Amino acid sequence: MKPLARRKRAFIVKLPPQAMEDFDKFMERLSKAIAGDPVLMKFKDGYLRVEVYGGEVLARRTKEGIKKVLQEFKAEPKRGTLRVTRQSIYREAGVAIPLDAMETVLRLQGYDTRIEGDEVYTSAPAGAVFEAARLIAEYLREAGNLYATRTAKRLVITAGALTGASILELIDAGLEIGVLEEDDEGKLLVPGDWREAVKKLVKHLAGEG
Repeated sequence: MKPLARRKRAFIVKLPPQAMEDFDKFMERLSKAIAGDPVLMKFKDGYLRVEVYGGEVLARRTKEGIKKVLQEFKAEPKRGTLRVTRQSIYREAGVAIPLDAMETVLRLQGYDTRIEGDEVYTSAPAGAVFEAARLIAEYLREAGNLYATRTAKRLVITAGALTGASILELIDAGLEIGVLEEDDEGKLLVPGDWREAVKKLVKHLAGEG
């Protein structure tokens, strides 16, 4: 009798926001749920690839284990304050983003939010937090070569995440209403508090200013 066929099986899953928020706990639960020793567990851009080596029975048990853990983490988050670590934000965004920009975005979206060390505490659901992180990261990359002070870049990426306007539109509007200025060398700067400038710029782009 020939031995049962054994081969490498790969499972690729999209991680829910709740799993991203508590990534270490998710990985611990997943490791226990997988029936065999994983050959590879690799995370990238919100997706986890799990590879196991074995037959059909092992592959089925592994698939069921992954499904069970995903269902646990897709459950509605508990009401109250959500704690999000800098590390989990980095995993979702793919780049280190300024936490004060995230704090400002979430506050202007109506969520109670504060920063304590490397953690963000907010009334926002996990999905809103990580969507804000992805948007900020996108604008951060686009503004990488912008000739501007740190606060001017902070203004642009935060207002961009809130409005969806292009970098050029944000700069033009900022200069128009005076929340952005250029020095003698053409470098962009914020003459006042950048958070207040974000509020004014967002209102202006919404036609309210």
